Amino acid sequence: MSLAERLSAFFTLLLGVSLALSAPLCLIAQPAQGQDSKPSKQKIAQHYSLYYESFRTDQFKSAKKDLEWIIENAPGFPEGDDRNFDRQLELYKGLADNASSEDQRLAYLDTAATLLASATTRMDKQGVNYEQYEWEIEKGRFLQEYEDALPDLQVESFETPEAHYEKAFELAPQEIEPYYIQQILRGYLEENKQDQALSFLEQVESQRGDDQKVSKIIASVRQDIFGKNPQAKVNYLEKKLEANPDNAGVMQSLFDAYVRQGNISKASKLAPRLMKTDPSAETIREIAEMRLEDGRPKAAFQAYKKAVEGGADLGSKDYFNRGDAHQQMGNFSKARREYRKAIEMKPDYGRAYIAIGDLYAKAVSDCSGSQLGRKDKAVYWAAVDKYQQAIEANSSISSVAESKIRSYKDVFPTQEDIFYREDWTKGERFTIDYGCYSWINETTTVRQAP
Repeated sequence: MSLAERLSAFFTLLLGVSLALSAPLCLIAQPAQGQDSKPSKQKIAQHYSLYYESFRTDQFKSAKKDLEWIIENAPGFPEGDDRNFDRQLELYKGLADNASSEDQRLAYLDTAATLLASATTRMDKQGVNYEQYEWEIEKGRFLQEYEDALPDLQVESFETPEAHYEKAFELAPQEIEPYYIQQILRGYLEENKQDQALSFLEQVESQRGDDQKVSKIIASVRQDIFGKNPQAKVNYLEKKLEANPDNAGVMQSLFDAYVRQGNISKASKLAPRLMKTDPSAETIREIAEMRLEDGRPKAAFQAYKKAVEGGADLGSKDYFNRGDAHQQMGNFSKARREYRKAIEMKPDYGRAYIAIGDLYAKAVSDCSGSQLGRKDKAVYWAAVDKYQQAIEANSSISSVAESKIRSYKDVFPTQEDIFYREDWTKGERFTIDYGCYSWINETTTVRQAP
């Protein structure tokens, strides 16, 4: 064998030994390359920085690939929270808003809806921290913002915007912005669900009633509901009083609601409890009038007495009502005194003149017995005088007064009655101040029946 052949054989052997020795190393190293390896912090930070720089300048297409890499490999980077999931949703909304066609826009929105629906589930699996109420709000806002596209999107797992806002409120009542509370209430009102709206208002009031903006919303919505449906206000106040039986404010509000509704029966039933709470003079007046209408003049007068003791200044109507109370109790003289006070305060109080005339006419019924005598008939002169004064004071009640005048003129003393009375001369003055009528003490004119 030549030298060249021997050298060639040597190098061939050396190469074989080298390959034999390197083979096990290759077999050992090969599996390591096939195993999953966690990306380095440097690589994660690099992808995060790349997507964020594009995202913050609304370059959504450029941000998309790196953001999706972060969601896949380091979803909670850098603080373990949900910012990347939130930005992923905003990215697809941004792509939709900048889409070149409607089909493309809907495709992006459909992806956004899918990501939104699954966001909390994915974050739970990947150990990302998030606030559930914030994602409920996100769902509601998405549904409102893209309402026009909803028929073409996969949103079967979503509820109404208002339902998601209400879930958010239940999860974190102190964190919800007043706007979302208003939206929840608007949803109830649009569907005419007034009872549910009132119930939610109570919940909001108990948890956010000290918030000035929220308090204004509560007052405004209640006023709107109660203005359209007075019975809803009554129902609400009845429940509130049942829960707080000694609450004077609720009691007063319920009483006022009954009065405005014309439910005098229930208002009268509530009045004794209300009187114990030192109500306003105006309320006491209303209670007095109710008692008068209920035929309880003594209780009515006591109510007025309490109003005066409480510092209330009585008006002409109050004096008129006090006169009615005395009249119902048969205290004609005291009744006239109250009617006269009403006239002093309001000279054109025609009804007060009529009331005095009615007192005189009623006195005849009470005093005459079974037979109407000449002295009894003479009292009708004084009654008619008052009806005529009523017309002079206020012509608007002429028809009422004239009707009474015609009726009582027919029972004036006849010409024969006047003839047999030496103290009666037609056209002359005569004073009614005798017997059962002594309290009248009115001077009138002698007239005969037509």
